Amino acid sequence: MIVTIVPNPALDKTVVLPDFTTGKIYRADVLTLAGGKGFNFARALHTLGQQCLLIGPVGGHAGRRLLELAAQDDLPCDCLPVEAELRTCLTIVDPRSSQPPTEIYEQGAPLQSGAWDLLIAKAVSHFAEANFLAVCGSFLPGTPEDGLYRLVQQAKQAGVPVLLDTHGPQLRGVLESGPALLKVNQFEAGELVGRDIATVAQALEAAVELQQHGVQEIVITLGKEGAVGLTADGQRFGWAAPEVPVVCPTGSGDSLFAGIVAGLAQGQRLPEAVRQGVAAGAANTLQLGAGRLDCQQMKALWQEVRALPVDAQG
Repeated sequence: MIVTIVPNPALDKTVVLPDFTTGKIYRADVLTLAGGKGFNFARALHTLGQQCLLIGPVGGHAGRRLLELAAQDDLPCDCLPVEAELRTCLTIVDPRSSQPPTEIYEQGAPLQSGAWDLLIAKAVSHFAEANFLAVCGSFLPGTPEDGLYRLVQQAKQAGVPVLLDTHGPQLRGVLESGPALLKVNQFEAGELVGRDIATVAQALEAAVELQQHGVQEIVITLGKEGAVGLTADGQRFGWAAPEVPVVCPTGSGDSLFAGIVAGLAQGQRLPEAVRQGVAAGAANTLQLGAGRLDCQQMKALWQEVRALPVDAQG
């Protein structure tokens, strides 16, 4: 089982509005899903046949609705009730536009004092049955500065490998703790190493630097170009994403992470797991809803994932 911490969950709403522009009135059907990166990740992971348990702070009417939607998607939760209303996020998709979707993310309410310690306690109570601990997404205001570090240390003491798909100040504090896997996009990696990343070579150079800081294995995604990675024994690799008719790219990074984790849970080495992840991320773009994908489409896309040229110098 993959115990998954969702520090900043959300109620996600997606609407399709052809020829969308501001200043007009629209009436549209709405697709509503349990959201936040961890729920998107878990939805894709469940589709790929892996068991996941979600832990995060939820509150208010939106929080109750999130738990209902998670149950409908067969996503088990052990969430922490909080007083603040859960945030809501909106994605507007214009199928006639070549531009990416418009995404409006409500800010999450500050985490109340002591709540993070209760979340850690919930996670620890499930470590005996956990194959991995995944931490997905950003952190709410009010999360202790050492909150992620303390969670990672608890997992390490229990012998549970830690897989991270997060960013920001919390992440900087845990690199030297030796997480088993760090997955970041090129912009998040750039923030960590202090320079822009635009090419495969630059991404691999950043991966080497992050490994020197203590991360065991690293994956850096490059948007529609694919992903590169570095194994614990220093093997560099990369996979080019297949070209697909994109419906909505929202959640593709979460689906890619799910494909990787599913592969690792199945005993694959990181390069093979990332190839599966790239296929899962591409499959997610073929339909509405973050973390939704069709396994048959993913398997077909896996055949189209090609290795990126990677030399010893990156």
